[in-house]
Amino acid sequence: MQHRAGYYYWLLAALLVALSVTVGYLFIAIPNVEMFTAAVFVSGFLTGPGRGALIGAAAALLFSLFNPYGAAAPPLLLTQIISMALTGLAGGLVQRAHWLERPVWIRTALFGGAGLLLTLIYDVLTTLSFAIIMAGGDAAKVWASFVYGMAFYGLHMISNTLIFALLLPLLLERLRFIITR
Repeated sequence: MQHRAGYYYWLLAALLVALSVTVGYLFIAIPNVEMFTAAVFVSGFLTGPGRGALIGAAAALLFSLFNPYGAAAPPLLLTQIISMALTGLAGGLVQRAHWLERPVWIRTALFGGAGLLLTLIYDVLTTLSFAIIMAGGDAAKVWASFVYGMAFYGLHMISNTLIFALLLPLLLERLRFIITR
């Protein structure tokens, strides 16, 4: 890859934060079907684990603070930021692991598994933060929050698993070609 000026990567990061937030708002009216997680993951893939984590954290902060449904409570906001930072980090690590060079069926399974795992982590952390606030630490109420949310978690995990498995390998293959020229 050719040498680029130092500011190039910060400009790219800023554009990817803006893109992630914008993509997040595209599906905001459909509960638990979103492309925000995938956009953050792609950002990490393009910029590496460190910048990917920063992009994920910044995108989650902006998306949550300026959400048309209202800003998240501080504990929920913190778990969203942590989850998306982890997602950006994961995208960068996947790029380093050369998943795109694997056979199609393995790559599909790996990306789908990553989408499932990252979504599960996000759903567990955000539910815990919300349930602890609302339930005041009562274990039965925290458990009830998980049980009542299972349908939403299921849809969220299925949609992200499919997006990661079917869409991301194709998109990243095209983007990899563009950024390595």
